Amino acid sequence: MADRPRLCIFGDSHYACLKQAEVQGLVDYSGVELEYWGHVGGRFRHLEVRDGAIWPTDDFTAMRFAKFNEKGRTFLPAADFDVILVTGARVYIWRLFLRVLTLLSAGPMVSEGLLRRILTDDLRRHLGYRLARGLAESGTARILLAPTAYYTEGDTPLVPAIPPEVAALIPDRVPGFWRVLEEAAAEDGVTLLRQPEETVVQGMFSALAYAVDGHHEKQDYEHHNAAFGAAVLSRVLPIVRGVAHPGAGAGLAAAPGARQDGREREA
Repeated sequence: MADRPRLCIFGDSHYACLKQAEVQGLVDYSGVELEYWGHVGGRFRHLEVRDGAIWPTDDFTAMRFAKFNEKGRTFLPAADFDVILVTGARVYIWRLFLRVLTLLSAGPMVSEGLLRRILTDDLRRHLGYRLARGLAESGTARILLAPTAYYTEGDTPLVPAIPPEVAALIPDRVPGFWRVLEEAAAEDGVTLLRQPEETVVQGMFSALAYAVDGHHEKQDYEHHNAAFGAAVLSRVLPIVRGVAHPGAGAGLAAAPGARQDGREREA
């Protein structure tokens, strides 16, 4: 049995803020085994879930992902971990929320049932979400999902995209959108994590304090800094430490060969 709960942070470029939070000593990982596995988002279209693991569909993608893992993993088995945090991973909700708010601002034409259907269908169409759900189906690890965060506030070109009549709906409606997504994810065995409240301004933007350095010059309103990563991990690590992990004996559901974490399978 593993002595410490095993956490994998899996995602696209958005996991950089979590890594930076670790590097800068903003989070306490004591008592937790931690690995990272991921790549920039363009390679995600070359991933699929099979036999309780995420597999690249070609050798080039496998090697690219292996570069970012200290053990050189070319695929990601859920059974090697107690918790997997899927972060960013091409799961975008800002534009989804804006689209639904715009529909609601036009008048009472959208029923609550249709609203729920729009939100859940959109969530489930994202590749990153489908990967998370596939891992959850293995039943061997707890799967957390932190969608791509809201865009940074301020002079982002996206601010004019929210007219006053839409902005007026945000305080009352957005919390309900999150509840719908959380319930849908729970049905699929995934724990959806809301963006930490302290990082949110104007209901649907990330505070300037969490922007990457030089975000305006770089026109990067999407990525966030180490402080943001620490805020996310402050929600994640108590969950990880609270997981009663079964140890290394579960193995892949139906995949031959050795594990990738260096441990032997139990009979």
